[in-house]
Amino acid sequence: MTRRRFPAHDPAMRNSATWTAFLVMCFALVGLTGLFATFATTIPLERALVRSSVLDQALVPGANLEALRPALGSSGDAVLAGPGSLASRVAGARAAVLADQRRDSANIAYRIRLLVCVITILAAVVGAGILHLARRP
Repeated sequence: MTRRRFPAHDPAMRNSATWTAFLVMCFALVGLTGLFATFATTIPLERALVRSSVLDQALVPGANLEALRPALGSSGDAVLAGPGSLASRVAGARAAVLADQRRDSANIAYRIRLLVCVITILAAVVGAGILHLARRP
């Protein structure tokens, strides 16, 4: 029966603090990925707030509606020259902006969760693989 050596007594693992630090960095990579991904989560909300403020400006009496057309994007024609009153067209456009924001937020949240899961698994596999190679005699 061969006696199993503990990592601290294994010649290949004499510098176990370095390998432990490496494994910690593999998992820190996941945290950094999540941190940087949080910047993407606010994009749909910021876009919706900008479009909503432009819709508010369209309701101000005497506003130059043609100057607001570029900021309204694809809904510009419907808001500025569509059927019904301006208030009803703005209300419809605001509902569309909120629906777009909900859909975009859900899509980004799904992609970020998937990204963090994949990076976590890859970091764990790489870290475990390198620790396994380091323990080989």
